[in-house]
Order: sequence, then C-alpha cells, then structure tokens
Amino acid sequence: MQNKNSMLFRSGKNLLVYGLMFIMLSIAVDWYRKPSEPNAFAQQVFYDLQQQPKVIAQLSHQKPMLLYFWGSWCNYCKFTSPAVQQLMDDKVAVLSVALKSGDPQQVADYLNQENYHFPVINDPDGEISKSWDIQATPTILIIKDGKVVQHTTGLTSYWGLKVRLWLSSLT
Repeated sequence: MQNKNSMLFRSGKNLLVYGLMFIMLSIAVDWYRKPSEPNAFAQQVFYDLQQQPKVIAQLSHQKPMLLYFWGSWCNYCKFTSPAVQQLMDDKVAVLSVALKSGDPQQVADYLNQENYHFPVINDPDGEISKSWDIQATPTILIIKDGKVVQHTTGLTSYWGLKVRLWLSSLT
C-alpha cells in the first residue's frame, strides 16, 4: 500500500514538474516572439473584407478585444481559429488579419468554407503583419483601451484565451 502511495506521489510530482517546465517554456517563447505595435496603431482605420471601417481604439474601449494574426496556410491556425470564432459568438470583440492568404475573394472563400464570421483585414503582402513584427502564426494580442495588455503565439485554446481576456478585464 505504501509503495502504491509513493508511486502516486512521484507521478504527481513529475506531472507538476513537467507542467511547470511547459508553462515556463511557453512564456519564454511568447517573450521571444513578442510583437511590437506600430506608432498610433489604435487610431488607424482598417477596412475589413466587407469594406467596413475598424478602429482598434473603439473596439477595445472598456473591454478587451482580440487582434488575431492568422493564415489560411497555417496548420496551428486550423486549431486556433475555431476558438476565436467561439469567442466572437460569445460577443468578444475580434479583429483578425489574414496574413499572405490570397486576394480578398480567396480569403472570403476560405472563411465561408470554414464557417468563420469574424471580421478580417486582408494582408496579402504581409505589410500589416510586418509593421507589428509578427514572427509566427497564429499570434493573438489582447488589447484594452488601445493598449496591448497580453499576447501569445502558437497553438492556444478557447479556455486559454477566455482566461487571458478575463485577466485583462481586471486591469
């Protein structure tokens, strides 16, 4: 019996150690890939695929919003985009940037095929993403009152984003 308890304790300890190592590695990778926001980005007017104006300062006023850089060619985005869509369905303000994913019609076709309805700014040449120094897709920035308060790169989940949004709303 004592041997079984000892084995359970060691397994739990190993799980905790490996979990903490994973979290620390994830934080280090996010720090390394940290985007840098362009000057006066919050006041810029962007136009989505439907030619509707989008201003980050307005979208992030009083509540955090997601700025989501993705690509139709990105394998990790195929797992992250449904979480972003679910947050959009939950009434979270979302603005996305389709990085080098084709012309506006190709991006619209991809969105229809995948049943995504979040607003998309097309970045066919990568100029917008370059101005943010985006190094990986997906990259998600959480912006509140026109200021970047959190960011993450790579694979993420609905609940991971939900917790980040909640923490951002506390500030």
